[in-house]
Amino acid sequence: MVIPLLEEADAPTRVVLERQYRYPVQQVMIEFPAGKLDSGETTLECAQRELFEETGYRAGQWAKAGVIHPVIAYSTEFIEVWFARDLIPGPRHLDSGELLDVFDAPAADLITACLEGQVTDAKTVAAALWLQHYITGTWSPAWHSAV
Repeated sequence: MVIPLLEEADAPTRVVLERQYRYPVQQVMIEFPAGKLDSGETTLECAQRELFEETGYRAGQWAKAGVIHPVIAYSTEFIEVWFARDLIPGPRHLDSGELLDVFDAPAADLITACLEGQVTDAKTVAAALWLQHYITGTWSPAWHSAV
């Protein structure tokens, strides 16, 4: 999963998000870009590919936030969470049948929406913790250039 940051000097941090209808819960969910790992792909390569395919953005800088295990009671699934910044826009390359609306919002608004229960996607809510600490300056990831 990717936390794409839109940062400008002297402006509040904004994040790139997606609205996507999720059939199991029968509603539109707000989420960060994410996707499944392809065979032979590193988690960073997956994050870079999914960000580009779903949003059209490429990032100049990447930083790993951490890992979450969303359903430890019955699954070995893990999600690595990556920050992306120095974003360069471009055309999206959605998978066949993939329908989603890409938009950006102030990071503070996303955090509030998570706290108020308006955003309930588990991976996005978990990522809001890292995001909150990043934008307040209480935690700083180790940034590196894109490969």
